[in-house]
Formats: sequence, structure tokens, C-alpha cells
Amino acid sequence: MAESALDDSWVESLVKASAGLDQPGELSAVVAVTIGKKQKAVLNIVDGRVTGPGEEEAVAVTVPTTADQLAAFSDGSESMARSYMMGDVKPVGSTGALLAIVELFENPQFRSGLSGG
Repeated sequence: MAESALDDSWVESLVKASAGLDQPGELSAVVAVTIGKKQKAVLNIVDGRVTGPGEEEAVAVTVPTTADQLAAFSDGSESMARSYMMGDVKPVGSTGALLAIVELFENPQFRSGLSGG
């Protein structure tokens, strides 16, 4: 995953991949994803789809990750849910809000959309 993994183009790729979902999730939340201390994206997830960047003040959960983990979640080689249950991902904030991004990254159609498939 590129160093700019959490930039505006990454958020836009999530918007595109989730817009075409036949069966989106049902959860909504504002979620921050971080890589280290310098990279951060705030996602607005509404009814299982990323609608764009979210407002920093509305973040319900922050999901710290690495570039490698994020790439693995995106291509489906690693499960975000499993990583959370195993303690490899340690979110800060609302577990309910975490489920919004987990449900998204566990959707095979979403991951396929991210890879351009």
C-alpha cells in the first residue's frame, strides 16, 4: 500500500467501491483510520457505504493499523474482524462504530471494487 494510503484518492476509492454494492451493510458511523501518527483518514459510513470524508469532531472510533494490514484488509487476505478478535487491531472508541467499517471490509463485493474487479 502506498504511503498516501489514507489520502483523498483512497477515500474516493472507498466511496466508489461501496456505491455499487448490491447488498450494503446497515451500519453507520464516522470512523478514523490511522497509519502511524502522521496518516489519517476520517470516513463517513452511512448504511454500509462510504459517502465521503467525515468530520473529525464526529469520529466515534479510531482504528490504528499499518499499511500492510490495510492492504490485507482491502484485498481480503486478512479479515478485519479476525484481526480485531485476535487483538491485532486495537480500536479506540465505540465498538458499535467499529462494526460499520468491519462490515464494509468483510464484504467481498466491496473488496472486489477496491481492486478494480
